[in-house]
Amino acid sequence: MRHPWANSKFLIPALNEEESLPKVLDSLFAFGILPEQVLILDNGSKDSTPQIAIDAGVILVQEPKRGYGAACLAGIHYLRERKISPDFIVFMDADGSDDLRNLQDLFAPFSKDPNTNFVIGSRTLGNAEPGSLSFLQKFGNWLSCFLIRIFYGVKFTDLGPFRVLRWQSLLDLNLQDPTWGWNLEMQIKAIRKKFKIKEVPVNYERRKGGKSKISGNLIGSLKAGAKILYIFFKLTFFSI
Repeated sequence: MRHPWANSKFLIPALNEEESLPKVLDSLFAFGILPEQVLILDNGSKDSTPQIAIDAGVILVQEPKRGYGAACLAGIHYLRERKISPDFIVFMDADGSDDLRNLQDLFAPFSKDPNTNFVIGSRTLGNAEPGSLSFLQKFGNWLSCFLIRIFYGVKFTDLGPFRVLRWQSLLDLNLQDPTWGWNLEMQIKAIRKKFKIKEVPVNYERRKGGKSKISGNLIGSLKAGAKILYIFFKLTFFSI
């Protein structure tokens, strides 16, 4: 049976995720995802994250410039430079919080409606394991979604990391933010492009090891929240 994600690339930013990454890769392979479909976007790890990717036979892309968006942009650049054109791009985290059992749900809207450009996994609509989301993460998500609804008239429930886009749709967005504003920029630009966007419920679990770069500490959470707000107003009033 051919899976709907058979001609997809999985872009997985990773920073010091040696504890969780092996579990994530095992889960991917268990779903029939091939090593050449997986890009680990190493963001300057000081642990064995890069070696784990090499040993697993997946594609390792290294981007020493820190930033979630910088890592994602490096993955896109890798594919474009090699003229690799998958049907879909799947973004997910390397901490094991995303539930791969939801993959079918994320791809279902594309099958039902061929005009769908972009599907977001919503942890708010789904089941988030207690403790998997900090108060500041929940508040930041709520505030971002509230502002999008007020300024753009579009209702989102989450800025979750587990998301799927058509490859060409992703390129059409011309994303630029190298930081934690990446997902927000994606959603706002998708609205402006009048993309057909769907949200589907997904499960969200506690990370499988290591420490979160955002929710693991108050300063990191506040910095990420401030950056997301900055990106929102920059995009809204100084279109980038």
